[in-house]
Amino acid sequence: MIDLQRIQYAYPGSGGVPVLDGLDLRVRSGETLMVAGASGSGKSTLSFLLGGLIPHLLGGRLKGRAFLDNMDLSLHSPSELLSHVGLVMQNADAQLFNPTVQRELAFGLESLGLPEEEILSRIERASQEFGLGHLLGRSPEDLSGGEKRLVGIAASACMPCPVMVLDEPLAHLDEISAGKVKKVLRKLRSEGRTLLIAEHRVQALLEEVDRCIILEKGRVCFEGPARQAREELARIGLIPSYSPKPARDFSRAQTVLEVRDLSKSLGGRLILNNVGFSLHEGEILAILGPNGAGKTTLIRHLNGLLSLDRGQIFLRGEPISGRDPSSLAPLVGMVFQNPNDQFFRSLVRDEILAGPLARKSCSPGKLRSICETFGLASLLDRSPYRLSEGEKRRVAIASVLAMGSGILILDEPTAGQDGRSRMELARLLCRLQEEGTSILVVTHDRAFARAVADRCLEMEEGRIRPVSEIQDGLASLRA
Repeated sequence: MIDLQRIQYAYPGSGGVPVLDGLDLRVRSGETLMVAGASGSGKSTLSFLLGGLIPHLLGGRLKGRAFLDNMDLSLHSPSELLSHVGLVMQNADAQLFNPTVQRELAFGLESLGLPEEEILSRIERASQEFGLGHLLGRSPEDLSGGEKRLVGIAASACMPCPVMVLDEPLAHLDEISAGKVKKVLRKLRSEGRTLLIAEHRVQALLEEVDRCIILEKGRVCFEGPARQAREELARIGLIPSYSPKPARDFSRAQTVLEVRDLSKSLGGRLILNNVGFSLHEGEILAILGPNGAGKTTLIRHLNGLLSLDRGQIFLRGEPISGRDPSSLAPLVGMVFQNPNDQFFRSLVRDEILAGPLARKSCSPGKLRSICETFGLASLLDRSPYRLSEGEKRRVAIASVLAMGSGILILDEPTAGQDGRSRMELARLLCRLQEEGTSILVVTHDRAFARAVADRCLEMEEGRIRPVSEIQDGLASLRA
């Protein structure tokens, strides 16, 4: 079904440095294959190749032989492959462009010329399987990152393609949504579809696959069944192993950020409903909650990116209402859920230095230290937009940390990160805490929360519940 021979590929503007370098891979019809590997190892590039984006849309230099069901991929555009392969990209925003979720689900089916009755039937089935019924009339632009991910997977799954390629399908998903995706993958597998899944949350999907390969520098460095793959992934650090953090009480420390009775409506919908909480000096606070709970909307108020409908926010005792976001940025550093929303420079080096240069606090030592921490030295002269999603996230975090803000807010910082990067980030946040930084982390990654947080809140349907009311709060996370 899939036959790749000596594949070599370099992106435009990369100086000819290959991302895939001598890749050989064969996938049998009806097989489910997991593709694992560190960020930047070539997983997404492999997905682009199988979806026809390389070389037809992304350009670059492709060598080798690439066949899908006896079709030469170098000769067929994405539109010509539409009935053969469904591609779910790692960045959900990159492939959602219709005005409503229902139109998004219908688009590919209509492109194949399917009868209207069959289109409606497939949309109905997909909306039930993924729990999207309440979202069908909404714009994808207004959805949470996790909801966008579900829509992208559903749009591909309802297509009658014999092959599906999924790049990080579990990224940004809470446990319930991830369970829905796994259930659908089992169904597709039982139908005989060929599935290729690139994923960093490997332990969540290893039992769902027939075989696993691990990529390193654009080549297959391991190939074997799931049991052997688990051992190898743990050995090389791609399955994170955190040390639970001892609980610490910060209730008597100074309050650096306070939210009182915050409410917000968007598009006629109440997103935040009388939200209130405090962050203390030197504390790491985690906010958990399902997709669409309002977490990202909440934190975008904390540095003035969204205006208040009702309520107050205090930064070290002073209200932030009416302040320009640019005046808050040096005080409250924020790492967005989508790194592309944060970039505005053409080189990684300039992206990291932009904040320190604006504050006249730049030093070669600071740049060197940050690059060593995040493994970015080899990426400094590349465009941040040309990196893998995991590399983009590391650059986004590094650029905010370079500002030296006393308060740091991170929205889904482990999404798209390999196991080694997640463990390194956990160590870094704990180190920043010891230096006095106050940190707020919004995450679905409960193991990561267990490793870094001193306190945990749960958000659901626009409300935050105190930790004392959460049965699965931090106490049970540490159990």
